[in-house]
Amino acid sequence: AALLAVRSALPARTFTAPQQQQVVAQSAELQEAPGPLSRSTLLRSSAMLPAAAWPFAASAGAKVGGDAVVLNNKLSFQVASFGLQVYDDATAEELTKTSLEVGFRNFFASVLARNQKGFARGFKASGVPREDVFICGSVLSNQATDFNSAYELTKRGCDENLKAFAVGGIDYIDMIMLDYPCRDCDSIRGQWKAFEEMLASGKTKSLAVSNFSPAQLDCILQDKSATVPTVNQLPYAVGSFGPTDVEENRKRGIIVQAWSPLSSGSSKGKRVCKEIGQKYGKSGTQVELRWIVQSGATYSMQTKKRSHFEEDLNIFDFQLTQEEMDKISSSNSQR
Repeated sequence: AALLAVRSALPARTFTAPQQQQVVAQSAELQEAPGPLSRSTLLRSSAMLPAAAWPFAASAGAKVGGDAVVLNNKLSFQVASFGLQVYDDATAEELTKTSLEVGFRNFFASVLARNQKGFARGFKASGVPREDVFICGSVLSNQATDFNSAYELTKRGCDENLKAFAVGGIDYIDMIMLDYPCRDCDSIRGQWKAFEEMLASGKTKSLAVSNFSPAQLDCILQDKSATVPTVNQLPYAVGSFGPTDVEENRKRGIIVQAWSPLSSGSSKGKRVCKEIGQKYGKSGTQVELRWIVQSGATYSMQTKKRSHFEEDLNIFDFQLTQEEMDKISSSNSQR
């Protein structure tokens, strides 16, 4: 599902060598700080670095799963994620095993896909250690119309996630995500209360949202004691992106994750990426994903082909120039 908003183009930015040094230093501060990160630390971190940089760390050689970012709770979160789509459990199981064989270690198993059990079985069959993967589940409770009903529906959704993942021996998840916000702040706070309780129970390590506007994020953040969301999953693709999405989330300490970015966007943008890819020996698809990363976001891709899994993970060995970034950004169709 997509956010309904009129978008306009804004050139994305790459960052210089001195800025990269800032990134590495700031990432170290985030990772080494004792205890949970305070709001002041988050704001200082986001203010120090350019939007396209924070909180990305420079690569230190090839890694299984690709490069990673540091979330506001100090967890490592790999840039590339496999997001399961709507198909049966048997298909989900096989695709999960394939993605793990290729090297993916970050997974978005949404309740909307209706195949969390298939994902869990595929993970169990792979033999990959639990501590080596990052698993995100989701809850759909936006139909609630008041605080109490939002809380109850979200709490039930959290329990249903844990029951589904338990099929594969998974007794906790790394992240739980709200698929959509409720319509008003009071109901959103009800959703978030259930999430806070799941976090406190130790059944999830982090909280996230999807399709939240800045105003909806602030429904949560107005409570200074609330846990800050780590990730906001948004429609963000070459040729179709919100020019302030990354910045508005960054200044709140939140990372944007583009969902299924290759299935949307503009044909003009895709042509530009294909042309640029010839210079680097990369496909247009790989350039699209590289543009997302250098814009300051992460991505959750989807495919049924092994070759596409391999292609979508092989984007961390080249960097687009500022001129190329601007050229791709100028293809935005939602002006």
